[in-house]
Amino acid sequence: MSLFSVFFLIFVIITMALYFIVPRTKQWLILLIASYVFYYLEDGLSGFVFIIITTVTSYLAGILIERDKKGFRKAIMLSCILLNFGILAILKYGGFVFDNVISIFHLLGIDTVPEKPLFILPLGISFYTFQTMGYVIDVYRDAEKAENNLLKFALFTSYFPQIIQGPIGRHEDLTPQFEEVHRWDSIRFREGVLRIFWGFFKKMILAERAGVIVNEIYSNFEGEGYRGFIILIAGLLYGLQVYADFSGGMDIVFGVSDIFGIKLNENFRQPYFAKSVSEFWQRWHITLGAWMKNYVFYPICLSEGAAKLQRRARAKFGVYYGRVIIPTLASFFTFILVGIWHGADWKYVAYGIYMAIFVSSDTFCEKLYGDLRERFRIDKESLSWKTFQILRTTFIILIGRLISRGNNVSDAFAMIKAMFSSFNLWVFSNDSLLSLGLDEKDMDVMLLAIVILFMVDYINEKGTRIRTVIAKKALPFRWAVYYLAIAVILIFGVYGAEYNASSFIYQNF
Repeated sequence: MSLFSVFFLIFVIITMALYFIVPRTKQWLILLIASYVFYYLEDGLSGFVFIIITTVTSYLAGILIERDKKGFRKAIMLSCILLNFGILAILKYGGFVFDNVISIFHLLGIDTVPEKPLFILPLGISFYTFQTMGYVIDVYRDAEKAENNLLKFALFTSYFPQIIQGPIGRHEDLTPQFEEVHRWDSIRFREGVLRIFWGFFKKMILAERAGVIVNEIYSNFEGEGYRGFIILIAGLLYGLQVYADFSGGMDIVFGVSDIFGIKLNENFRQPYFAKSVSEFWQRWHITLGAWMKNYVFYPICLSEGAAKLQRRARAKFGVYYGRVIIPTLASFFTFILVGIWHGADWKYVAYGIYMAIFVSSDTFCEKLYGDLRERFRIDKESLSWKTFQILRTTFIILIGRLISRGNNVSDAFAMIKAMFSSFNLWVFSNDSLLSLGLDEKDMDVMLLAIVILFMVDYINEKGTRIRTVIAKKALPFRWAVYYLAIAVILIFGVYGAEYNASSFIYQNF
């Protein structure tokens, strides 16, 4: 059931009607039933089994940890984590590991190998596994009370607007909202609808068009001999495609959830205004970064082994470098995991290492960067310096996009090399760009959509939320905006057999 299908819209409308009709204390039950129906229709019985396993084991682990009197809390927590992350690892990475083991067998001259097992990937398994494991760890840390109602915990695990691609929520944020009474709110409804329209705009008008060019360049890189600025365009457009695709899906998720009165944690904050790679990851997929920080980065930094290493480093390298070496190593390891989280392929390992180098160097070299700015008398608050930082960060992210989108690691690095091998600036003045899959009309629509996207992001960056302003305007103005949005999406949205608007890039992660 695609977020863009008529069936999904009908599903949301029916759920919304029931949600505001039933007694207020039973609203959460409507969301639970809707979530389970949605998941079953979307993923069938095979995927349904795994979300039930995660729900039940995480619920029981929380109860047992909180009630434990015999010192088994840590064992219970670790058992639950190993079981559920083990399921995730086998289903998501089992095929990758199997293929690599078979490759090693072939290198050793062993030709008799077992048949590859069939690994299914349940819908949203990365998201609901991370979400529930965060809950179990929080209960173990006494940062959260265990949920005593299995059905309410099941809703926390399976809440249908966020199951496809997040965001990764926390029990303490979501469950109290599920238990609250939510009355119909026309302002909230208007804002939710406007946000859904904005998600459609980003996905259907921008992401799908950018994807046509991106697919052409990446698929035919060697055969067509693409070089120089063509590769640069591929990296830039893929970055925009992923942003419009992922954040567009988030807008639909948030819009639907807002109508129910459930506030999810924001997942994006104008990432292409970031002035460093570290800041980019504080603005991009924010809930994944927060999860990694809370459950990977901080535990490493605060471990006994880290404290011992830090004392030795201070004695050998001085106070400053002794202080930053642990956060540097922790951030490096964390971002390798971020890369691996994106998929079962060596290119994602390479992508994680690439990002880890820049994020960890931001920490390790912070003092050096400050000294250099002071030496060269750079005003870090000046517009020119901030613009340079944004462009530099965007270019670094662009290289990372070439790695993560490449067919494989070797192709990715071949594309990076090809980008620097030719200064073919003339591709912008001849018809080269029109041979990449879009005609002149579609190219103009895509470029206008990019301009609109960055204008809206700029306004948001300044603290003004456009949908809130529109939602409070008089009825004629609001309906004019609604009709205009619908017309633009219907007229300029990308449809047809050659396009696939039914899925999201991050749905596969």
